[in-house]
Amino acid sequence: MGHGRVVMMLEAQAATKLVDGRVVVDKFIPSALLQDGQYSARLPSLFLLRTPQATGRSRGEPVRCTPEEFRHWREAAFVYAAAVDRINAEMEAVRERAARARWWIPGDRRRADEAWQEVRRRYAEVVQEASEAYAPVRDEIRRAIDAETDAEEERLREILRESGFTLERWRRRVFSPGPSQGRGNPSGGTATGGTGGFGTGGF
Repeated sequence: MGHGRVVMMLEAQAATKLVDGRVVVDKFIPSALLQDGQYSARLPSLFLLRTPQATGRSRGEPVRCTPEEFRHWREAAFVYAAAVDRINAEMEAVRERAARARWWIPGDRRRADEAWQEVRRRYAEVVQEASEAYAPVRDEIRRAIDAETDAEEERLREILRESGFTLERWRRRVFSPGPSQGRGNPSGGTATGGTGGFGTGGF
């Protein structure tokens, strides 16, 4: 059990930049120090920003955004990460003090237990507040991913129309079992591989 410092991860990406109005967004779920039925060892997600690569495909989803959106997305992630890191550091400190509590000193164990219960309560509050504050940015990035997916699908539809196909007909031909499986993919994919370049993953 433990919590990797999320701010350090974000700081390591300080050189991230927009390329032709695009950035790659990568969903990240921080580990929770407090593991119970509410968190199940995971905290609400945030998005890391990565520079698009000239060749190959970066991990994550490329999306369009303005410089202002880029700065806002990064700043919001830092605020969320800093709040989560602080409360996790506080909880670690309280847990260590509780482990050192001496049962033979009157009130020492009781004070340690009270401090632990208090930090557990604050942990839930801080995580909820930080996640709710970040939620509009999380939703904004998800909409940007959806818009990019829709745009890529429309580009594929246009390619298929020029070849006399509809997207639905092409999908049936590519993904249906039988000897014709894998034929008819205008982007060079296979029945078990490409989907014409547009992503199918969700966030």
